[in-house]
Amino acid sequence: MKKSELSENQNPEPVKGKNKTNNRKRLPASLRAFVSLSVCAATVLTVSGGLKIADSLNKQNRVYAAADSTGSSIYEGANYDLPSGIAGVASGVSGTPSAGMTINRIGTSCEDVIVGQRVQKITSQAVEMNVSESMATTIDDFDSKVVSSAKMMSDEDYQNLLQIVEAEAGTEDIKGRIMVANVIMNRVKYSEFPDNVTDVIWEYDNGVAQFSPVEDGRISEVTVSQETKDAVRQVLEGTDYSQGALFFIQKSAAARDNISWFDKNLKKLFKHGVHEFYTYPDEVLAAH
Repeated sequence: MKKSELSENQNPEPVKGKNKTNNRKRLPASLRAFVSLSVCAATVLTVSGGLKIADSLNKQNRVYAAADSTGSSIYEGANYDLPSGIAGVASGVSGTPSAGMTINRIGTSCEDVIVGQRVQKITSQAVEMNVSESMATTIDDFDSKVVSSAKMMSDEDYQNLLQIVEAEAGTEDIKGRIMVANVIMNRVKYSEFPDNVTDVIWEYDNGVAQFSPVEDGRISEVTVSQETKDAVRQVLEGTDYSQGALFFIQKSAAARDNISWFDKNLKKLFKHGVHEFYTYPDEVLAAH
């Protein structure tokens, strides 16, 4: 009984440690997470820093040789991004040593060295070319060929030749135009006629124009075509289908007395298109 009463009336002594645990104040969950992350981050930084220091110490013990060429040095195990596009071009130009620059290189090609440097002066790799002399010779040769193959004339002569060919043969094919121009040039060479194109075209004999477009004014009214220009160019370069003709006539549009004079006094050579071509008889040509 006494034992029983004692159990009921007396407060038992608390168990060691139990009340301490239940009475301790707990940290909030968010604060506990922050502390955990901080500890992890500190651990990662410590390990990473140690690796970098070890790698740096390892690299300090190695020196790489530069190539003999003006290219960039070779770095073993390098890992970096090269610029591309316009940025790459600009980077390459700005980083290229120019002629006359002095740069320091380590060691010689394809070898690892510990100490020592060599100095190399960059020289231009481009071969200087002086083309002025060869170009001048080429131009002179070209000019001599052009002068020798083409007949020279003044601007006035050239324009009048274009005008008379267009007025006389503007409806003919290019060969017909060439032959009209041939007649003009043949007269320039023949002693009986003036010695330049303009005077040959504008010549009057006893008050009569030698060419009908001069007589009726058509020579000043025509527009020169590209085909006529091509025909005249060929004549000046030496093309000649005329067989030495000094005259031509379009009988379908000529006066009767003109046709009669041609048939009586001249030697017919051939007909092309609407024109018939003539020259002086052989005895007349022989006398000249």
